[in-house]
Amino acid sequence: MQQVYPFFILLSIVGLLMSLIYVYVHIKEKNKNPYFMVSAIIWFLLPVLMTIGMLLNSEKLVVSAFFFPISLSMIVTSIEHFVRYKKCTLIVSAKCVSFNTSGKGHYYSPQFSYNYNGKSISTYSFSSYRKRRFNKLFENNNTYDIFINPQNPNHCVDKRSFPISIIFVLLFGIIFLAFGIFVVIFI
Repeated sequence: MQQVYPFFILLSIVGLLMSLIYVYVHIKEKNKNPYFMVSAIIWFLLPVLMTIGMLLNSEKLVVSAFFFPISLSMIVTSIEHFVRYKKCTLIVSAKCVSFNTSGKGHYYSPQFSYNYNGKSISTYSFSSYRKRRFNKLFENNNTYDIFINPQNPNHCVDKRSFPISIIFVLLFGIIFLAFGIFVVIFI
């Protein structure tokens, strides 16, 4: 186990950095979102569990320490996205003004511009589509009915299709968590 200490120390540093990034984003965000603080705590578990595992010379704990923060982060992220999706209940008319790409350009998220309570808002939908589907659904400068969160009108979504990726991320998170628990208990 002595040979892999540098790798575990590197992972611990990554966990600390991820935790600090989430705390920084939470501090800088206008609408305080508890999701970022929960994520910071989850990523802080990585160096704590790895350090405990190294001090106890427990390979099981060190290996499972890698799976717990990742799985918990996936579970919390998917639940947060699902809650955000469900809170978008108010229909507004919005103009598609642009798009944002993610996943090496494979996914497209529309940018909508709309007025709500006298304020002009321009924000990206957190629903994303493959390029071909995006091109079928959206054209720049066309107006669409979208759903926004009345409490936070910067959150918007086009609910023409349920983001099934949320379910996949949740399932992978549960599988990773189960594997981490399996390692601790049975191996």
